[in-house]
Amino acid sequence: MKRIVWILAAALFLAACGEKDTPVPPAPVETLSVAPSALSFTDEDSSTKLVTVTSSSAWTASASAAWMHVSPTSGSGTASVSVKVDANTEQGARTGSISISAGGRSGSVSVTQAGAGKIEIVPSPAAFDGTKRASTTYQLLVYSFADSNGDGVGDFKGIEKHLDYLDDLGVTALWLSPVHPTDSYHGYDVNDYMSLNPLFGTEADFQALIDAAHARGIKIYMDFVLNHTGLGHAWFRSLKADPANSPYKDYYVLSTDPSSDAVAGRVENYGGSKSAGMGSWFSLGGDDIGYKGRLHFKVDWTGNAKYVTVTETTRAAQSPNTANPTRWIHVGNRGSLGMYETSAGIFELTLDVDTSWGFLVRTSNDDSWPSGTKYGGAPGNTIITLGKPFKLDNSSSAADIVFGEATYYFGAFGSYMPDVNYGAYTSCETSPAFKETVAAATKWVNMGVDGFRLDAVLWVYNAQIAPNQRFLSLWYDAVNAAYKAAGHSDDIFMVGEAWEDHGIEKQYYKGLISNFEFNYGGMVSGMLGNQNATGYVNAVNTYLSDHKAERPDAITSIFLTNHDQDRFAEWVGKNEAKEKQAAAILLSTPGKPFLYQGEELGYYGRKGSTDAPVRQPIAWDTNLTDLPKYALSDNHKTDLTDYGMVKAANSVSAQKENANSVLNVYRTWSRLRNTYPALARGEMTNANLSGSSIASWYMSSGSQKLLVIHNVAGSEKQVEVADDMSTPVALLGTGAIKDKTLILGANSSVVFQL
Repeated sequence: MKRIVWILAAALFLAACGEKDTPVPPAPVETLSVAPSALSFTDEDSSTKLVTVTSSSAWTASASAAWMHVSPTSGSGTASVSVKVDANTEQGARTGSISISAGGRSGSVSVTQAGAGKIEIVPSPAAFDGTKRASTTYQLLVYSFADSNGDGVGDFKGIEKHLDYLDDLGVTALWLSPVHPTDSYHGYDVNDYMSLNPLFGTEADFQALIDAAHARGIKIYMDFVLNHTGLGHAWFRSLKADPANSPYKDYYVLSTDPSSDAVAGRVENYGGSKSAGMGSWFSLGGDDIGYKGRLHFKVDWTGNAKYVTVTETTRAAQSPNTANPTRWIHVGNRGSLGMYETSAGIFELTLDVDTSWGFLVRTSNDDSWPSGTKYGGAPGNTIITLGKPFKLDNSSSAADIVFGEATYYFGAFGSYMPDVNYGAYTSCETSPAFKETVAAATKWVNMGVDGFRLDAVLWVYNAQIAPNQRFLSLWYDAVNAAYKAAGHSDDIFMVGEAWEDHGIEKQYYKGLISNFEFNYGGMVSGMLGNQNATGYVNAVNTYLSDHKAERPDAITSIFLTNHDQDRFAEWVGKNEAKEKQAAAILLSTPGKPFLYQGEELGYYGRKGSTDAPVRQPIAWDTNLTDLPKYALSDNHKTDLTDYGMVKAANSVSAQKENANSVLNVYRTWSRLRNTYPALARGEMTNANLSGSSIASWYMSSGSQKLLVIHNVAGSEKQVEVADDMSTPVALLGTGAIKDKTLILGANSSVVFQL
């Protein structure tokens, strides 16, 4: 028993006095520090800011918003985290944070970014309800617009096929190039006012076009050439065949002695002037001035004065000299025939002659008749007496030498466009030509034609304003009466080509309801080229007020360019931004805008030896279908396809798919004009916003008011605007608002509804 107790006591003692266990160290303390605790950025700050992370273990970093970017997003120990932000385009400031996590600990950095203080402009126009409120006209070249039958010539059915394109463009009328029979491709030498060029189709085709256009709210205006006809007109052919007895001898301006008749005031279409403002006299030809038989020509070049002597002869006829002759006889339709130098300064040639005209002496066989090589008769002295020397004239007015008294006709635009004679302007309405042209216009009005573009109205009475005013007023009234008799309650539209500066052009409103403002396109191109809009609003308002002063119902017709000018794209250096802005300016300006075929596609081209580069066909699709290859007539062929923009990449179909194309700018701003009455027919008042590159105005109609602003500079401009800018309805280019400051990009335009 004692032994057991002793053993237990020993065990307890050993347990109490035995070796102790190794102590357990305390758990490590996690550490994490982040500095700085806040970062601040400006609205467009592109710098990188650093956050220092110190941690006793691995860490991760993340941003609370997508506009903040951190790098790296993980690490260990001490490291730098870079923080960048996107530019803030919002008006107000924004905040966020960067979170850092390590083990069970976390830290954060607050991030603030200043607001841009500006709002990007996003236009929200009213929905177009399908009612065309504007009066926009599309100038269309029938021969080059669209070909429906593959003969290479545009036609009525081609136009009808593409009416939806024109409707979508927002136009309310089509001005068709001349559609009458002609000897040229352009059609301005009319051969019959009462019929149609068969290359374009039949009267039934024309009627179908009119009806289909009307169904889309599109009117048809015909180009009508009052000043002259073509040589092929039945009136002129009758006159030429028998000048003395033709029933049409009063339909043209004739004289056997133009110089004397002009001085005596007997040339009625000079309008009281003693001389022509433009044009020349041309011989009718015929047996009375020609010759048939064998003649000997002798030219004396030995003295200061030059002479030709022509005698009838029975000597043998000669072949023309082809061995380097220096003098030529140009006779009839045989062209220039070389003469033989029989002694120093004496040139001779015997010929069989059959001409209804006469002859000239030439010092060059270049039949283009350059200045200085043509020797003929002086004005008023053109009849040669056989066997007697005839003094040659070398002036620019030298005329054919003829064998009898000639009858001359006047042509303001050349020999192939003889001027129509309406008699004394004080009684022009009684002339047969006046009655015939009114009757022709009446025929087309009764078919449904809605108006006319009158060609060359300055030259009906040779740039004499008062005579032209009276003639045009009476002709307008006569056709307007026919229009009303056809069932219309409004007045017919008629626009004149009075191609003159505004001071003269405005006076033609005493004759017509509208005339083209030819100063307008040059003013717009100058404004864009000089990046200076000063005076634009005042100039436009001057046009409008001056026209209204002439007649209260005046309609100011404005356009950029037409078929007789280099294309507008050339005027602005083929700068697409300027081409687009020109469209926006035109379609936001009061008046009646005219768009020229191809302008809406950005076509370019300059006039040269032919007008074809500015009269290109429309490229409808990438396959170039319906593409007129030629402008054709019986004796004229002009290729229209080798110029400018007629290619697949710039076709209608390609541009429709490109939201930023020239075509879509025209479509957008045309729809805007049709949507808002204030833009379509409102009154323009100057907004007077500061900056020489800023054109700004209000357009008001009833209770509707719009603010129109164009920056024509090639750089961004800021404009202080006191008006409400909360409702933008159109934007070309770029724009933003910061408080009361409008920030417009280069060649950018905006419209606000107020």
